[in-house]
Amino acid sequence: MDVPQIPCPRCGVFVSVDKIFCIRCGYRIIPLTSYDLAASDFIYPPDRDALESLEKLTPLSPIANELFLKKYVREILHQLRDRLTEINLESRLGHLIRECGIILGLRSLPRSYILYSDRPIAFTFGSKSSQYLVLSSGLLRLMDEDELKATIGHELGHLKCGHIIYHTLAEILTRGIELSLGFVNELFSLLSPMIRLPLLSWHRDSEISADRAALLTVGNPAKIASLLQKLSATKEGRGLESDPIGELFSTHPTIRERIERVIEFYKSGEYRLAKKKIENRLKLLKAISPVCRFCGSRKPLTSLFCPACGRSQV
Repeated sequence: MDVPQIPCPRCGVFVSVDKIFCIRCGYRIIPLTSYDLAASDFIYPPDRDALESLEKLTPLSPIANELFLKKYVREILHQLRDRLTEINLESRLGHLIRECGIILGLRSLPRSYILYSDRPIAFTFGSKSSQYLVLSSGLLRLMDEDELKATIGHELGHLKCGHIIYHTLAEILTRGIELSLGFVNELFSLLSPMIRLPLLSWHRDSEISADRAALLTVGNPAKIASLLQKLSATKEGRGLESDPIGELFSTHPTIRERIERVIEFYKSGEYRLAKKKIENRLKLLKAISPVCRFCGSRKPLTSLFCPACGRSQV
């Protein structure tokens, strides 16, 4: 039986309801409900508190402005343009991105790219209106599928937790030299030590939240540990610890601390509740839809029975 299709609310393309996200633009075609995971279900409390403090930090406001950020987003895309290939959301890699987006309850998927670089790199950046995910070819060669899924879950976790604005500023600073972004020194000069300190202190806590998101996507703390160890070994092998802006990297949690935090979350009641919520949502994947999966008639989004044909959607 053919899967019913509905138009994407953003771009108008008709998409099979089982895709959840538009294959062309990444927008969610099935609206979020109370069944879907919320950031409050897993966010690291110090991250949540620090994020609220950053939003109140007046000197940071002009730099966190949407128009200001868009300038840097354009610069990143321009300077990396010859090394980027967009990921098809119907490809194997695109399927992993969609799967993580479903698990984490994203409203929209970021535009996703492969960066041709031997270095294993994954990062998200953007503004409120436009988000991007970059995975390097070196990363794709290094990770097994579960580690790659965890990496994607980590990056999408930043989007889910509302990190994008401050995360973009921090990522430019921490990865600017690594990615040969010529404007990193300009941004660095704009951020006084008074601003850098709370920004990078928060960045440390935000990584813990993103690691929690990664764990929720794969359900195995050993996979988080193995991917972190692989990345750490690669950095040490390339001498990245001598980066001229090493003070920024030093604000990241150590690998050991991150693994300990992941295991701590894995053993918590908070994790069990979040994981149960995800499992229940996945069971209802075909049921939560604006159309009946059997007769194609319109129905209330969360109705488990079709009012037209009476069949159970579960």
